[in-house]
Amino acid sequence: MTSNKLPRVIYVASPELFSRGASSIHVMKMCQAMARLGVDTELLIPANKPIGEICRYYGVEPNFKITSFPYFTNTLLRNVTHGTAASLFIKTKRREYDIVVTRNIVFAYCATKLFKIPTVYDAHHPLVKGASRLFNSFKNSPHLVRFSTNSAGLADIYLRHGLPTSKLTVAHNGVDLKGFEKAPSKEQARKKLGLPLNGKIVCYSGNIYEGRGIELLIDASLRLEEVTFLIVGGLEEDVKVYRDIAQKKRADNIQLVGFVPHESVPTYLLASDILVMPYTSSMTIKGGTKAAEFTSPIKLFEYMAAGRPIVATSLPTVHEILRHKENAVLVNPDSAESLCEGLREVLDNPALACAISERAQSDVRGYTWEERAKKLLGLP
Repeated sequence: MTSNKLPRVIYVASPELFSRGASSIHVMKMCQAMARLGVDTELLIPANKPIGEICRYYGVEPNFKITSFPYFTNTLLRNVTHGTAASLFIKTKRREYDIVVTRNIVFAYCATKLFKIPTVYDAHHPLVKGASRLFNSFKNSPHLVRFSTNSAGLADIYLRHGLPTSKLTVAHNGVDLKGFEKAPSKEQARKKLGLPLNGKIVCYSGNIYEGRGIELLIDASLRLEEVTFLIVGGLEEDVKVYRDIAQKKRADNIQLVGFVPHESVPTYLLASDILVMPYTSSMTIKGGTKAAEFTSPIKLFEYMAAGRPIVATSLPTVHEILRHKENAVLVNPDSAESLCEGLREVLDNPALACAISERAQSDVRGYTWEERAKKLLGLP
């Protein structure tokens, strides 16, 4: 949209609600952000819960409308049925909106090819098996207003599939800075969580799928025995696997906290001295897809907003946001030794720790959910 008038938006999404993945968090934060910009926003989602419960769970304001559709736990069935039903539903409401944002490729096909609905497709991973034909059918459609990706690496993948550059915008994931307003001090955060008030804490937050570097972190903890390592998040089965590994290696200074509500994550970040992202070159996302080439982790922007120094592995997509010794310390992936050296450098150099954390906290103001929403909608 290029006029000064704010568009009326319907967001079509089909993640599983109340799961522990990032997709549903992303959807809720984006809808909240669009509404905060003054955009009349309606979310169409497979759900069987009232809006109040959904908003409380995700820590978002009830400032947008939610319309529920039949709910299916099977991912493929959910995506296909929701995409089809949503396109038929939206066709009947054509006078009530100006543009539709979606992460559902079935809906994007129906909307652009069958019903001529102005659509923004927001891609977060490469095409899955069987989706190429759908993508090829609408990538040149005049009704595809914009095609967004959450990293330059992912943009390159779609450009290789023939996406016109004129359709493309890169919009990295973001952070809700309100979650870090009136932030507690490190001491207050530790008291709230029952953590030791003295000593250094290194924290990782997020899912702990294969390739996320958790074993590297366990190995680093063996070399930094005076430091407490927190791993916050993860599915129960994954937590058990790494707990067993830590016990076998006698890594007594590492704590696997497990899943916590998303709204509690900032407290753990603020209780820490260093925030770490030890992804390996074979890191994966939900479903086992290797994602080092295109990942845009929400945690990275939360780390930056927390104002704590970041030590991260030097993956290509990380380089899109972080710069070595400017707003983070970057280390070689796949190396516990390199990770340990990076952590030690920050621990031993308070001036460096302060400089990179302050720069990251300043830089992240360009990566809020509101700024991302503007890019998707073409707003100034």
